[in-house]
Amino acid sequence: MEERGPDIEEYGSQPCTPLSFDPMLPSTSRVATPVRPSSTMSARQAPASPFRAQPQNMELSNSRVHELREVAAGKRLRTNDWMQGYIPPNPQQQQFQRPPSMIGSTVSNMSNLSHMTKFSALSVNTECGHFDNWIYQSQPALSKVSHSSVENQDPMKRRERMSIPEIEQSLASYVMSDQVAAIRELEPLAKAEALETTYDKTDLAPIINALFEVLVPRPQENENVIRKVFEILHRAAVPKHVRTTEKIFHQLNLELMNPNSKHSFQVPRPYSIYELVIERASRLDTAYDQAAMLLLAQICCKPFFMKYVFSDNQQSPGHKRLHEVVMRFAIKNLQQQETKRKSKGFSVSIIKNLSRRNRSIWRIVYELHVIPIFRDIIKDEYSDEDLLWPTMQALTMFCSNEIVGEDFVKLGGAQHLCSLLSHGSTRLLHELLACMQKLSLIKAIEQQDMEDSIRWVIQLVGSDDATIVERSTGVLRNIGQPNKQNKVVMVRNGVTAHAIAVLRTSMRSSKVRVSFYFMAKDDNVDSAIQACRMISENPDAACVLLYFFGVGAPKCRKLAVNVMKRVIENVPAFAEPFVDLTGTTGETLPILLLQRAYESLGEWRTAVVEVMRAAPNSAEFRVANEKRQDHEDIVWKSVSLVSNLCRNGNPRFFERVKVEMLYTRPTNPFTSLLPEMSDVILYEWLDFILAICGTEWSLQNCLMYHFLKQAKITHEYLLHYRRPNPQICDKINNIIETGMRQQQQHNQLEQMAMMHAQQQQQSYQCDERLRVDVSRVTIPI
Repeated sequence: MEERGPDIEEYGSQPCTPLSFDPMLPSTSRVATPVRPSSTMSARQAPASPFRAQPQNMELSNSRVHELREVAAGKRLRTNDWMQGYIPPNPQQQQFQRPPSMIGSTVSNMSNLSHMTKFSALSVNTECGHFDNWIYQSQPALSKVSHSSVENQDPMKRRERMSIPEIEQSLASYVMSDQVAAIRELEPLAKAEALETTYDKTDLAPIINALFEVLVPRPQENENVIRKVFEILHRAAVPKHVRTTEKIFHQLNLELMNPNSKHSFQVPRPYSIYELVIERASRLDTAYDQAAMLLLAQICCKPFFMKYVFSDNQQSPGHKRLHEVVMRFAIKNLQQQETKRKSKGFSVSIIKNLSRRNRSIWRIVYELHVIPIFRDIIKDEYSDEDLLWPTMQALTMFCSNEIVGEDFVKLGGAQHLCSLLSHGSTRLLHELLACMQKLSLIKAIEQQDMEDSIRWVIQLVGSDDATIVERSTGVLRNIGQPNKQNKVVMVRNGVTAHAIAVLRTSMRSSKVRVSFYFMAKDDNVDSAIQACRMISENPDAACVLLYFFGVGAPKCRKLAVNVMKRVIENVPAFAEPFVDLTGTTGETLPILLLQRAYESLGEWRTAVVEVMRAAPNSAEFRVANEKRQDHEDIVWKSVSLVSNLCRNGNPRFFERVKVEMLYTRPTNPFTSLLPEMSDVILYEWLDFILAICGTEWSLQNCLMYHFLKQAKITHEYLLHYRRPNPQICDKINNIIETGMRQQQQHNQLEQMAMMHAQQQQQSYQCDERLRVDVSRVTIPI
């Protein structure tokens, strides 16, 4: 039988301490101990430390291994005895005087089971001599200690809550430990957003006042204490529905701004809580400068403070002074190279929000030359999205003013903006393009070299983001208006192919507005014709345009028919793909043009009534007027394109129109003539009538006279549609002349038909008489 380990009395049942440590006793750990201790670690130990290497512990490794083996054999023997039928004693028969510590209990339990679980851990307070008892009592004892401890349940219950006067006195104390005690009292409540629910207004007000008083500079202050105070104040004000806290902040600010108030703060008067925070935020490279900027942004940009501190209504001398102090600090913060980027972002947000809210603050910031500062940020801070994004929002707001926009463009800001278009942030690109849309409408951009910028914008036309596509095409359209050379650059860089490719692949009918570039009177004609030729040569152009004209929103329909009309007028061969091409509903181009023309004519009449009923300059008036304009463009451009196809296009276009109007859906264009038609609709509608009634087949079959007769319209009635516009009068005269000519032709044809019928009747009667006479003749047999 193997030798048993040392007896329990030799080890004792108390935790191992430096005083009770005996180096001659073997450790119960199965981890090998090095023979020679580290000289570095030994040098750090105190000379009298019992843990320092002793001569009696410098034994040969073989004897050490032998001792460990003996201990393991004894432990294995005791385990076997227990597993062979040991009956656990009554829990009341515990032999140790106190429950072990939580750490000791856990480690001991692991150590005692190390042989079975193959774990190796240092045993502290092992109770290894009573292993059979400990295996049952370890977990209950551990659970009792863990669950019964009040400290483990709620650390705040370890002590009594501090009273309000104690918190005030502690915060006002110059002893850091007192301030820390008050901060530990308030910080958990602030993090849980429970300050207002824990204290009522009368208690919370002195606490917040005391916290702000800590921010007043004093000798021998601790930066971490200041930082914690800022964090508590920020967390107290950051929730949306903390009206009590906001009012306390506001009331304290009013008291500091009032030179006659009796507040105890040792600050010059007039003053404000904003200047307390600004004083701290201006101290760069401290532990609390970032926290101070965060609190400043919160008490500047939160709606409550913008309304009661920074709005247009707050025009007292104290408020005006405060507005200028805050704005000067924000501008100075942006100008300093040492300012951290996050702090610059807070400064930009303050400028943006307050300038948008108060026009006088807008003027203060503009006079402090904020536009060149924004230009420098855009130029130098390419990688910092968190700074660029609020800067772009602020710049978009400022550039809504044409004078400010001109200043920015003259500084080369438009080119710097476009240099950021390769940035990977979607939200930043949205803001960049929104700002560029406004800048591209400014006349000063006409003198700027935008060739590289145009190339960068064109690359974004193929984006998967609908907003980026819409805004980038808007930028290109606007840039091409003041400087016609820019259109030449666009055509040279294949803008039409990019746009058609996007429409072909995405088919986002109502979400993407891709504008093509139409030829104007003062455009470079060769460049405009080249653009039309590029569209006509694109194999996807006809399919894409017909799709958007068929199922797109009104604005998309207007753009699509405009493109088709312009390209077919300049490149007639572009009409050929539409001969057999059908839309999503199965109609060919001329039939779809007629349907959209009649639909939009009805919508146009409705919009005209809405415009007449709406108040001038109201939102309803603008919406109705825009709707009226869109449908007006669809009507006259659709019928104009049908007229062109019937006159100059493939004869099959007219054949389809003839079948549609005469047989499939009998339609008379004269019945849709309205006295209230605008000049452009009336002119194109009359031209459409002349076009379909002027073909060879129509002239032979008197189609004009057929429509007039069917609609019961006389020549005198048509004269009522005369306008001061001479072109409309010419069209009406042509219709009247054509109608009279076809009426005479029709009458002549009718007379000829009657004469022919009479001749046939007479011939028939002669034939009948001849038959009768022949029947009366007797032939002799």
